[in-house]
Formats: sequence, C-alpha cells, structure tokens
Amino acid sequence: MWYLYANGSWIETAAPTRGELFGDGAFETIRVWEGRPLLLSEHLRRLKDAAYALSLRLPLPIEALSKAVGEYAHAYRHARLKLILYRSGEGTYAPPTAEGHIRVGITELPPTPFPLGKPQRVVIFPTRFTVSTPWSGYKLLSAIGYVQAAAYAHAQAAEDAIVLSTEGYIAETSRANLFFWDGEKLCTPALRTGCVRGIMRAQVLQAAKELQLPVVEGLFPPQTLLEAHEAFTTNAIQGIVPILGIRDAGKTYKTGDNTYAAALSQILWRKLTCS
Repeated sequence: MWYLYANGSWIETAAPTRGELFGDGAFETIRVWEGRPLLLSEHLRRLKDAAYALSLRLPLPIEALSKAVGEYAHAYRHARLKLILYRSGEGTYAPPTAEGHIRVGITELPPTPFPLGKPQRVVIFPTRFTVSTPWSGYKLLSAIGYVQAAAYAHAQAAEDAIVLSTEGYIAETSRANLFFWDGEKLCTPALRTGCVRGIMRAQVLQAAKELQLPVVEGLFPPQTLLEAHEAFTTNAIQGIVPILGIRDAGKTYKTGDNTYAAALSQILWRKLTCS
C-alpha cells in the first residue's frame, strides 16, 4: 500500500511506476507546429533505439504509435508533445520484465519564433557529470543532473546552463545541444562527451553540409568556447537559439541576421515546412 502526504494529511494513492521509482525509461519531446508533429520519424527512431539500449519492448508497433501521435497532434496548432516510455511492473532494481508502457502528454504553446529563437544568456554549471554510456545518447527519465543545471541557471538569472563531462569537456546544456563558430569551423561536442544524440543537432549538422561549412565534432575545453565568435543551442522545441554571452565570464557573441545561426535556421525552416 502507498500513501501520499498532501494538504496536511495522508491519503491512499496508486503505486509509483518504475519510471518514478528508478527513472527506468526514456522520453521524446516533439514540437507540434500547425497541427503537425515535426520530425516525428526521427523522434520515433530514437525512442526505438533507446528501448533497445534499455532492454525494453515497445507496447505497440512504431507505425501504430506514429499514427496515434499524428492524431493527438492534429488537435493543436502549436504544442509540446511528450512521449514517455517506462518499464511495467514494480520490483526492486532488478527489472521484473522487458514490457514497456507509453504515455502521451500534450501542452499547448504560444506561437513563438521557430526555428530561430530569441537569444539567451547562459552560465557554466560547475558540477561535471556527463559520461559516455550505451544509453547516454537518449533522453532518459533519470535526469537529475540536467534538473540541477537548469536550477543553477535560474538562480544565476540565466536562461540555460552549459554542462561539462566528467573529464571537463563541454558536453551540452541543461536542455539542448551546443554549437559554436571559432572563426574557421563549426564545432559541436562529440557524443563521447555523454551528450544527448539530439534530433535538431542532426538536422543542423546536415544543414551545415548544405552551406558547405567545415564541421568538427570533438572534445573542447571551456576555454575554447570563450574564444568563439558565435554560439547557439539546438533542441526540438526551440529550434536554434543564439547565445548572447556567458554570464560572469565577460564573453559576448555575435547575433542577428548575418550569422551562421540565422543561415542554418533558414535551411531548417524550408525543410520543416515542406516535409
């Protein structure tokens, strides 16, 4: 039996899921634009890969899940749609089954600028925590490091926080992948830093090829970012978001129309609206 303390008293409640107990699962967050779930096939492919990495079985075929997501999204103009996959059953640390459950949640969004968002200011989260594992490239329910990084950014009056790998390399931010232009090439942290294999990250890498930009996926110390000319983040909900600067580091970046972020966003817009 489980009980919840709320409003000054204990009430009987349902047992928590394994996702709540152990973070035993993964999720996808999808941007709905004009009733369409953008990059749906890419999101579902990553969810399927995550299920394999976590030894989970999807409860329905990908084709059926794709159809259901499309139907849910059709009722909204602009929204955030979240798919949560978690293992069924309770148990202790040892998984009782490979069977998974899926939940779908939709939150309406205002028609904010997309795929080029409003510039933001960031901070560097002092605690190093990302590490490369067989499942680090996926959006996992066990996300306490990112929660703490986001809380740190909020406390520092910044919109986002850059997180570092345990080895001290730039990995990503609390909610997005990271790119920067060093004057000669477009740089982004390699997946071996433990960063998420972002859906929008992959789209930007492809768009950079179309612009014939030299791209390096590598291991970069924070000092490299401080020497960059331009920086931006990427995720599926916000698209590309330019970085104004790093708080308390005396660093500002180029933003505006004549930037690589703006040029890449134009390519993404054509692809997303024509697909």
